Amino acid sequence: MNSLDKKTREFTEVYSDYYPIVYCTVYSKIGNPDDTHDICQEVFIRFYEKFSEVQTPRKWLLGTLRYVILEHLRKKGGTDTDIDMVYNDVSLSFVNGFRDTRIIIEEALEDIEIFGSEKNKLLFDMIAIYNFTYRETGRQLGMTERQVRYQYSIVMKRLIEYFKTKGVADLEDLL
Repeated sequence: MNSLDKKTREFTEVYSDYYPIVYCTVYSKIGNPDDTHDICQEVFIRFYEKFSEVQTPRKWLLGTLRYVILEHLRKKGGTDTDIDMVYNDVSLSFVNGFRDTRIIIEEALEDIEIFGSEKNKLLFDMIAIYNFTYRETGRQLGMTERQVRYQYSIVMKRLIEYFKTKGVADLEDLL
């Protein structure tokens, strides 16, 4: 099998994996399916041209689409388009070409509605941040181990839902 076949196969795999997130991200900013398709096509053409040099396809694609969107908006007549204004959504924050997920995580951890109460926030902090066991957490908070497990599972489900609303479908999206 020659290297072109291997490159094509690997590119196709990456394309299949990442086209949905690229498309959704572009569409959320552009709102026009035809323009979104054109922008995605341009992003993946550029990706194919640089494929052998790219170490992290996801970061490269998400970083590049920002600039392709900006180019597209400027071609459409928005010569004074500010990319930061286009990307004012925290779920699409980029730093040096990749998402700055610290912002997303920080907002989630500060949103008390996700936790439901200060006690649940403390419970989450003890387990997820300070590495307490369920039993130790229950002892500190006057709860049974079973209650702690249950409350922790509820908090985790709320966090997952919050991340989904920010465009984070799985843990890999935060990396």
